[in-house]
Amino acid sequence: MENQVMVEILTASGCGRCAKAKTLIREAITELDDSRIQYREVSMIEEIDYAIRLGVLSTPAIALNGELVFPSPPSKTKLKQAIQQCLGDI
Repeated sequence: MENQVMVEILTASGCGRCAKAKTLIREAITELDDSRIQYREVSMIEEIDYAIRLGVLSTPAIALNGELVFPSPPSKTKLKQAIQQCLGDI
């Protein structure tokens, strides 16, 4: 089975940094242009148990395949590299 990656951003309403991080993630996914990449926005309020299980202490945070990888937004290059690693492309 081919590798897939779920990119999740954990956000809170009214978080200015979260809006910037969402844009960063969408740009990175668009640039990678790979159908194996899924994207999901996770509300800290609605899914607090999941956020706690991941170990998220503040927003925005980015998880790949259900694992907290970036507790704060990375550069687009670092994010793309991490996604490619999950896909097995690196």
